[in-house]
Amino acid sequence: MATTFRCSIVTPTEAVFDDEVTYASFPAWDGQHGVMTGQSPLLSRLGFGSLRLDFPEGGSRWYLVEGGFAQVQNGELTLLTDRATPAERLSLQEAEAELAEATARVTAAGEDRAQVVRDQQRALAKKAMAAAVEARGRAI
Repeated sequence: MATTFRCSIVTPTEAVFDDEVTYASFPAWDGQHGVMTGQSPLLSRLGFGSLRLDFPEGGSRWYLVEGGFAQVQNGELTLLTDRATPAERLSLQEAEAELAEATARVTAAGEDRAQVVRDQQRALAKKAMAAAVEARGRAI
């Protein structure tokens, strides 16, 4: 029995990743979902948060994903997302600044409340992942 499956990450502008993995964990709208070989078909809306991909030769790669959809079909996982940022490209200072800016807009007149909440969720997810990267000496 195969121990790997194909995983693809696609954004509106590029194919970010397409390779064999042994495990994937992604942020769905209702919590983290894990996928392994033999996963039943699945269609889920993505949330904001960390995507972890484990490789057959060992090691993992992390991405910050920002909304979209995940689909498991025919033994393959496809993530269609608005944005997928490799964890090592995140900056804790930038994430904190984005969170402060989004939080300041909460009380501003004329702001789209739903958009402000999405911006806060994105900034919080980015801050959490950037802090994890910093804590591990830029190795995640």
